[in-house]
Amino acid sequence: MCRHGPCLVCPSAWMGSMALPGLSPQGKLEKSLEHLRKQMEDALLSQAQAEETCALWQKMVESQRQNVLGEFERLRRLLAEEEQQLLQKLEEEELEVLPRLREGAARLGQQSAQLATLITELEGRCQLPALGLLQDIKDALRRVQDVKLQPPEVVPMELRTVCRVPGLVETLRRFRGDVTLDPDTANPELVLSEDRRSVQRGDLRQALPDSPERFDPGPCVLGQERFTSGRHYWEVEVGDRTSWALGVCRENVNRKEKGELSAGNGFWILVFLGSYFTSTEPAFSPLRDPPRRVGIFLDYEAGHLSFYSVTDGSLLFIFPETTFSGTLRPLFSPLSSSPTPMTICQLKGRPGDTLVPQ
Repeated sequence: MCRHGPCLVCPSAWMGSMALPGLSPQGKLEKSLEHLRKQMEDALLSQAQAEETCALWQKMVESQRQNVLGEFERLRRLLAEEEQQLLQKLEEEELEVLPRLREGAARLGQQSAQLATLITELEGRCQLPALGLLQDIKDALRRVQDVKLQPPEVVPMELRTVCRVPGLVETLRRFRGDVTLDPDTANPELVLSEDRRSVQRGDLRQALPDSPERFDPGPCVLGQERFTSGRHYWEVEVGDRTSWALGVCRENVNRKEKGELSAGNGFWILVFLGSYFTSTEPAFSPLRDPPRRVGIFLDYEAGHLSFYSVTDGSLLFIFPETTFSGTLRPLFSPLSSSPTPMTICQLKGRPGDTLVPQ
């Protein structure tokens, strides 16, 4: 021990503090070097494992990238095949029906030409003297009696080929939103559920305050949601109702409108009336069972509004491309009284689950 007592300044004290029992200074250094080499070995092993993990992760990402590319390529091929099959069916239907329609039109054209010739002939005979007219009248009357208009064959005008893209409704559901009804806009004859997801038309008119926001006389109600951009999708359970109207309208429409709810007035709606669909735009609807659930898809920037039968995934109607402006809101109308309400479906459970009526 240093004569000054325990001291870190004195070399002998410092060396003593580093002392390990039974080891010389050289042995102690070798022991420390061995420890460092072991740590170096562990570090190199960990580095190799980390590099191996990086390589494995890259392989996993690349494998998944190929899976994505492959699956979408297969889907494109399947959709292309489905597209060709539908176009082929539509062409076959056209080749089956169109000649019959053209034949009927041609036959009517021939009959019209014959009638025009006979009319001209009779008009000329009407100018003859009475004696000459008496001599030809029997023959003229006989020819008139022989003229019998043959109506064309009655050809059903409903298409049998429906437009159905596999998986499209499931894809559109990515853009679903939580839509509810706005009671301040509801016609006094409409009855809304407490959760504001169902609407029926009642038999009595409710005593509700009148306002510019409330539809009257039109049996309509708007959704609370306002759309000024983006893609939006919602589904409505209509069940066995024989009449309904769905779509969107501008926020600033005249809600006291008594005339046609047309696009020119700010309404884009599809109407179902028992056995056929109608709209302010020409609607060509194939034969099908009435949908029990309707999906509505709005792509604001693309000017796209379409309606789908969620029952079978087929397209019901699509509006011509429109340049939307201002705020749009969902529109609902039960049109007639029925024990079956119109119900906005909502997502139940986790994202990706099916939309169900509340």
